[in-house]
Amino acid sequence: MLVFLLAGSLFAGDPAADAVRETADGWRDALIRQDKAGLDRLLADDLVYTHAGGKTQNKAEYIAAVTAGPSRYESFQKTDTKIRVYGEVAILTGYVDVKTAGRDSYRVRTLEIYKKNNGQWQFSEKESVRVPSPKP
Repeated sequence: MLVFLLAGSLFAGDPAADAVRETADGWRDALIRQDKAGLDRLLADDLVYTHAGGKTQNKAEYIAAVTAGPSRYESFQKTDTKIRVYGEVAILTGYVDVKTAGRDSYRVRTLEIYKKNNGQWQFSEKESVRVPSPKP
């Protein structure tokens, strides 16, 4: 019986990591839908967003850029996502295949930092690097 309990605990989700994953999925969804209110809620006020090309934006600049005009983003396919929680801070790493309107998808290696603010996880910092897509 103890073996089954221990095995079950290995597959149980970490509530903090699950909440961070939910926040990460939420901001990507809000980005696709160009949901300013959702982005404002999910992004930390001190957001530093560094794109794969090197451009860096703060929260206001990022929201203005991604909600102006028709949506550029169609989907985000995540792979090899790992979340490590250190108290009130969490680090998410992994790969994301980004699909933008009218263009081929591209792959980035992402490093994202989330922090707890008033009991809610918020997206605080991002850096990404373009990498070749995996061979089929």
